[in-house]
Amino acid sequence: MHVVVLVPDIHDRPTGGNIYNRRIAEALAERATVEVVPWAPEESPKPPVEGGPDTIVVDSLLVRHADALRALREAHPAGSLILLVHYLHCIDPGARASAAAETERALLPLFDGAITTSPFARQAMIDEGMGATRVQAVPPGLDPTYRKTVSRRDSAGAPALLTVANLLPGKGLPTFVDTLGRLREEAWRWTLVGDDALDPDFAGALRDRIRASSIADRVALPGLVPPADLRTRYDRADVFVLPSRFETCSMATREAMARGLPVVGHAVGGLPDNLGDADAGILTPPDRPDALGDALRALLADPTRRRRLGAAARERSRSFPTWDEAGARFHAAVRALRAAEE
Repeated sequence: MHVVVLVPDIHDRPTGGNIYNRRIAEALAERATVEVVPWAPEESPKPPVEGGPDTIVVDSLLVRHADALRALREAHPAGSLILLVHYLHCIDPGARASAAAETERALLPLFDGAITTSPFARQAMIDEGMGATRVQAVPPGLDPTYRKTVSRRDSAGAPALLTVANLLPGKGLPTFVDTLGRLREEAWRWTLVGDDALDPDFAGALRDRIRASSIADRVALPGLVPPADLRTRYDRADVFVLPSRFETCSMATREAMARGLPVVGHAVGGLPDNLGDADAGILTPPDRPDALGDALRALLADPTRRRRLGAAARERSRSFPTWDEAGARFHAAVRALRAAEE
């Protein structure tokens, strides 16, 4: 099998989608011929795929380029065109009525199938009209280093809250700053790890908001950190908080769970899939702005409960695949989608 993976021009940034693409391509290369091809249709509308690969996987960030995708389909009528769904407006409850969502819906018939990163996203694509046999879910893998033993956390001092999220509007970060402001009488400290280069204007406004708040001296923004440093930060935290308004999966949540952290966030998108039936955290309704703060307040006051939920999160993470296993599942998913066309 010859697979071309078309990725956006920000493919070198450490977003969850880009990491997924890179790790899956590496694992898939053990089972098929794989080419990862960056594409910036604004600069080069012509499809950058040479020859006749039997399968072309398209990162969903490229779906906004309607004319370029139609040209890709016309240039490769016999190849399987598979959409890799990291994010689409049409499956985001907060964006389903947008013009971008309508553009996406008009393009879905171009694709022979789709691969999603969570069961939630798979069902959402089926709800958008893709047949069940045309959609496969392949959740991300987990690096083996996250399986290593976790040292017992020191309960002394202010509990450490950790968020791993790029500084982007959809991550709910400004609202979370306000939430923490309402908890200023509680003991805590918050670290936000993430890339501030994807949307510099938003990142600058967020930093200004924090500096102007009453909690500025309790917040750290180290920016991007190396993978080894990130694992250390998970291990030094007491609670993982992800205030996103929507996530198709969240690799950071799965990493935090593997390091024994209880999860606090909104019950949106694929986040509940990560926790499953495990009592591994508290997910609150996104339409109740005070609920996230209430959940945090409860955990800040109860270290025994934090440890219990963290242990359940660690146990739940044992079901997460390795990247090699995820690559094998991706390979099987592509084969199943191709078979469904016949």
